[in-house]
Amino acid sequence: MLSTLRHLCFISTRLGTDTLSEYTFVYLAAIDILSQHPTSAGAFLKKTQPTEIGRIPQHPLDRCMDLFFLTAAEHLAFILDANIATELLTSAASPYLSTDGDPRLLPIFEAAHSVMLNLLSAPHNVAIAASQIESYASLLFQVFPRLLSPRQFRLAIKQLVRITSPPSLLSVQRPLLSSTVLDVVLYRMVSATSVPLQPLVKVPTAQSEKCNENPMSEQSALVHALIDSLPFLDIGGLEDWLPLTAKSVHLIHDPTQRDTAKSRFWEVLSSGEMDVARAVVCVAWWATKGGRAMLLCDEVDISSLPMKTEALNETSRL
Repeated sequence: MLSTLRHLCFISTRLGTDTLSEYTFVYLAAIDILSQHPTSAGAFLKKTQPTEIGRIPQHPLDRCMDLFFLTAAEHLAFILDANIATELLTSAASPYLSTDGDPRLLPIFEAAHSVMLNLLSAPHNVAIAASQIESYASLLFQVFPRLLSPRQFRLAIKQLVRITSPPSLLSVQRPLLSSTVLDVVLYRMVSATSVPLQPLVKVPTAQSEKCNENPMSEQSALVHALIDSLPFLDIGGLEDWLPLTAKSVHLIHDPTQRDTAKSRFWEVLSSGEMDVARAVVCVAWWATKGGRAMLLCDEVDISSLPMKTEALNETSRL
């Protein structure tokens, strides 16, 4: 069935698979069945792997076949043996991880990054993650914001932090790797532009109005990436990055974007994204370690606030 759909992908890709509900149902059902058989999944991917390994083919039909392969590989990356994954997936995805901005390559570019993130996330691919995660993280900063939207970049950074934080086996081998990723984000944020980013592709009018409600600059996207990553840090890293992230919010030049970042910070702290142990750390930081004032008060003197972090000010009759 998947082989048949592969030969029809030049039609489904043109129309958009999200507009063909029957196609989507059959495709996902076939993927679900194949995912129960890792050996057969590896054989299918080997049979359908790109014809031109290591380079982007010139013919549009070959690129269409590459897109089908990468989309299928995205679903099957978790079950493949590490050796097969290295042989098939990394070599197929690498040419598309950084393109020249051609909009025709954007779907394949996104599929290639999804494959890499899923490949690095698989628990049995620790060796692959250890050898490739630094180069992949460096690549992310090269293509953002030119080829990655703020939402895609935030998702990728959050995923990298999750991969490199406990209970991941990689965090045992490289305990400082998650903080290193966030250090690079923070360093990049200081010199990032505050001009709102334009959408990478044109979208329908209804979606366009929704996307433009809160335009995001490169600077604010980097701050949001820090905020989104907080729930995945270990306890020690969380204690270090709570104040650093709160201070970075005030470096956003645009007041509207700054308020949006504050709202997102509070949402991460209060909406259940933290587990119990991390929530305890966040409550202590917010209530007794100056977190509330650090996030909400900009450059206002804490002593001028009606409520101090000790709950009551000195002039209160209570």
